[in-house]
Amino acid sequence: MDKQHRQAGSARTIFLLAVAVSAVALFGISAVREESLIDMMAKVLTQFVVPVNAIIMFAFACIISLVAGVFGHYYLFELRQKNCYDANDARRLAQTLRASDKSAEQRISEAKAQLQNDATLFGQIMRRFLNENGFGAQRPGEVWQALQDEEFERVGRSMMYFSLASVLAPALGFLGTAVGMVAAFYQISIADHVTPATLATSIQIALITTVIGLVIKTITMLLKTMVVQSIGRREDQMTLAWQRLFER
Repeated sequence: MDKQHRQAGSARTIFLLAVAVSAVALFGISAVREESLIDMMAKVLTQFVVPVNAIIMFAFACIISLVAGVFGHYYLFELRQKNCYDANDARRLAQTLRASDKSAEQRISEAKAQLQNDATLFGQIMRRFLNENGFGAQRPGEVWQALQDEEFERVGRSMMYFSLASVLAPALGFLGTAVGMVAAFYQISIADHVTPATLATSIQIALITTVIGLVIKTITMLLKTMVVQSIGRREDQMTLAWQRLFER
């Protein structure tokens, strides 16, 4: 515990030292240049507004690619079938497992053979269930539910990318707008004559990144909602399949 406190204290000290050094450096540069810190920062932002916006646009392209990739991967690979299980195959599997004229080992062996070519989500979970001797557990339903939750948790891990994109997109948009507004008003402050058209044009350009960021956030949240609802429907299908076929 003492070591953890020392590590936390060291990290806090380094952070405070970094903040102090940065502040001293900024004020020192401002004093050497004989201009206010605000004017100096505004001038720097004005010089770099174009590359900053270019970086933000590139980040938007990366976010769009990420969201499209995750969404496409989910629907094309994770749960590419509309139904998570084949009802006829599931009934035949239930009949095999309930056959009273065979031993438990024979029934399990035949059930595994039937599941070899079953690429549905139900088949994947059932294979794991049989391999872990789920029917031999005191409460098989709980074993099935645990395996089902684990499988859907794996599928649902992609949700963090939607959340990340929905946070980063508007944040980058507001950053681009803030930088653009600072640069626009700095140019206006040093100009001899400013027309309403010039002011409107500068503000319009600065607001573009915010609009793009909010559009990306809206699309991302819609796609996330579709995926979450799809996962929920499939979870209900798996639970219902177990209840209908295997619970007595």
